[in-house]
Amino acid sequence: MHGAQVLRYAGCGHINPSQGQGLFSGRGGDGGAGVAPDEFDACAGRLPPRLAGRARALRGHVVYSPAGPRRRSVSEAMALAFDAAHVGDLAAAESMLARAEALDAEISARRAARTLSGHHGRVQRWSGTTPLVAATDASVKGRHAGMGYVTSDGRWGMRSWGSSAHDPSGPSRVLVQELRAVALLLQVLAADTPAVLLVDSAVARRYLRLWQSGGTPELPAGYDAAPRRAGRLPSLVRLGQAMAERPGIQVTAVKGHSGHLLNETADSLAGMARRRLADPGARSTSELIEHADGFVASFLGQWHSGTRTGPDAQTRAQRDWQKQKRA
Repeated sequence: MHGAQVLRYAGCGHINPSQGQGLFSGRGGDGGAGVAPDEFDACAGRLPPRLAGRARALRGHVVYSPAGPRRRSVSEAMALAFDAAHVGDLAAAESMLARAEALDAEISARRAARTLSGHHGRVQRWSGTTPLVAATDASVKGRHAGMGYVTSDGRWGMRSWGSSAHDPSGPSRVLVQELRAVALLLQVLAADTPAVLLVDSAVARRYLRLWQSGGTPELPAGYDAAPRRAGRLPSLVRLGQAMAERPGIQVTAVKGHSGHLLNETADSLAGMARRRLADPGARSTSELIEHADGFVASFLGQWHSGTRTGPDAQTRAQRDWQKQKRA
């Protein structure tokens, strides 16, 4: 037995100290049903303060509720931590608690890549610079997709999307992702913000301009326009409404994969988001965000250098970008 402190768990949920049973004894130890809320609270309350707070931080992913976000592997590790503490092995309890925290962080990292609202970052050096130019793009390969955007004033973002039997995209999947990339951008732009929006998809530009003009609320072929959960409007329906309220956005053509720094940066962010979903073990979410932020900072620096010193410098910057991309 490790440590001098021995916990006495009498009255902690279903634990029966006289029989030497821990929290999940008699239930196969699989944590399948989760921990009842009062049971968790009783057991956590008998942990040392330095462990109790850490355990309570995981409560929402451990306790059972019919529609709750319980995470089975986290619940199992937490049960073992409670069992170890019950017999007085606080070193083992802390080890299993650390295991539960690591599992919880791993699951959160995987799910972060699937978060519909995506990740938004900012390179502060260029904050407030005008005029505002933005680029959006999408990357689709197999079941996985990614969206990205960048603005000349330092804002950037990316989002992943995995297709499933319930994916509302329909057969126009690449087009829908291109439009979702614009929707991601608009999350960070005030409605009255004037901007040049660079889009390399001619069909996406047609939809954006149609919506902006207040025309018929046309949607890509096969896109499911039924209300989403809790009656929320589909993302492209909301995008159409948002474009109708943004006359200051100038939807502009840009040739894809031509070396245009903003377009290529958006394309790279979309690719990063797609690969994060396709291979979540290759790089953690925090590592991906750090890499993306440095990437954006580097190429925005080249973009602004080109706009200050003329097209020749911008051409050189674009060539440098192509070399770094191939490296």
